[in-house]
Amino acid sequence: MKNFTLLALFFVLILALSNESYSQLSSKERLKYPLAMDIPGKIYPNPGPVNTLDDPLEFFNINISQNSAPQNEPSVRISRKDTNKVVAAWRDFRYGSDPTANRRVGYSYSTNGGLTWSVSRLLDSTLLPGGLTRNSDPVVTTDTAGNFYIAVVAIQGVSGGNLTLAVYKSTNGGQTFPQAFICSQTGTEDKEWITTDLSEISPFLNTLYISWTSFSLGGIKVTKSTNAGVNWSTPSNVSDATGGVQGSDICISSDGQVNVVWLGFSSDAEITYDRSVNGGDNFGADQIITTGPFPSGLPNNVNTFPTIATDNSFGPRGGWIYIAFADNRNGDCDIFLVKSTDAGTSWSSPVRINNDPIGNGKIQYWPTIAVNNQGNIAVLFMDSRNTADNTIIEAYIARSYDGGVTFTNELLSTEPSPTLIPGSNVRFGDYIDLDYAGKRLVPVWTDERAGGFNQEIFTSEIDELLPVSGTGGNLPGEFSLGQNYPNPFNPNTRISFSLPRATELKIEIYSAIGTLVKTIASGSYPAGSHTMNFNAGALSSGVYFYKLTAGEFSQTRSMILVK
Repeated sequence: MKNFTLLALFFVLILALSNESYSQLSSKERLKYPLAMDIPGKIYPNPGPVNTLDDPLEFFNINISQNSAPQNEPSVRISRKDTNKVVAAWRDFRYGSDPTANRRVGYSYSTNGGLTWSVSRLLDSTLLPGGLTRNSDPVVTTDTAGNFYIAVVAIQGVSGGNLTLAVYKSTNGGQTFPQAFICSQTGTEDKEWITTDLSEISPFLNTLYISWTSFSLGGIKVTKSTNAGVNWSTPSNVSDATGGVQGSDICISSDGQVNVVWLGFSSDAEITYDRSVNGGDNFGADQIITTGPFPSGLPNNVNTFPTIATDNSFGPRGGWIYIAFADNRNGDCDIFLVKSTDAGTSWSSPVRINNDPIGNGKIQYWPTIAVNNQGNIAVLFMDSRNTADNTIIEAYIARSYDGGVTFTNELLSTEPSPTLIPGSNVRFGDYIDLDYAGKRLVPVWTDERAGGFNQEIFTSEIDELLPVSGTGGNLPGEFSLGQNYPNPFNPNTRISFSLPRATELKIEIYSAIGTLVKTIASGSYPAGSHTMNFNAGALSSGVYFYKLTAGEFSQTRSMILVK
């Protein structure tokens, strides 16, 4: 660490002599919220002990719901018209939990990409006819016009009868949802998921689709709206089975193909898939893609369902379909990925996403997957690898830039969360969510770090990795770490590095005295030239060092943060 200290003293001297010019430079690049403490709702990491290499990752956590009653089962979507606009919704119990649960749906919106959020509100359930005064199971989608939609299971009164599928609509960026429409009302609708065809080349552009389990009709169903949520089609049959199916998820390929995945219940957990090539009117024969022992050992007997996304980029993996799921094939609950490179005709063998030791007794569950318009994959899940027992969990994100061959794993939570429940009517929910558009990635999860039964909805500011493969087949001839740019910076800078071959690596940030501050990259990366963004919004002005370690190769450079 002597070299670190000497370099630090040198750069501190430069900084002191040139402070005025540095301040001038940084002021031109200053963001709306230059200091983390300016941002309401931010949760700051406990300074505590210095991070270790086993637990190195640290992000900003943001409490969206900020209400002392339980909130869970969150969903989130980024506007495709203006990616600064984001809407999150969740199941909300501020009007009562157990012994009589008063289920409502809370929501909040952001106008700066998820950095800050509006004060949460409840959907107005009086907009729906027939005494459907309670709502549950919210899921958010958006269309190319910038409208937001929240699908819910609407419930009739205190008795909890007549479970109805309904949608609330916002035309002002999620500030209000003054319109509500019934989608299906056959008696008992459950566990819906909503999505939109956002592909400009699809014949079904802006069609809204909902998949769900209909206990009254039997099996997984799909309904659609071609007029922005006002009217909905007669339900189409998706699953061949009329029972033993639950937890569907739906996504749309760029050509308009409708893809649905769900969990089949038999002696094993069956990850089951079906598709429609005519806009959801008809589906083919079900495919059981993979089976494994049912997830077990999860706190409070929560459910964990499969999740699906498509690569709708025009890159080399455009059209690929990805499914993430959880099961106990390794003796404890892990997250896996399967993919199809031929529009769902055939599927790969499962790849394990979480990278903790196999069979270590720790659990990972609630995967939710998203693919951005560059074809990059992100999977959010809950994880107990760092905690004393499996009832204490943290949010993790795994990212892949090579079509799901390899994944990084990054800890999102700045504090672990218990999983206490006030009773069976509230529990801890059955899902979390994630959306990914361009460089913007917004996760939402249920978190109980506040103590008691105070479940809150959290999100995190995430530094986006921006890998760029070598062009023209000319890969770098050697390992190298480039100088960050801009430098000095406030608070964002880019760090580039080159790899002559695929390798495991780490990029670590150190303070001027050699203390590890943060690991901003960790995992397997493909050969090529890569660039990533580093956000130092939580750090104070000064000299920092960033270090690339890849096998036997190691290189360190300095950078100056000026606020």
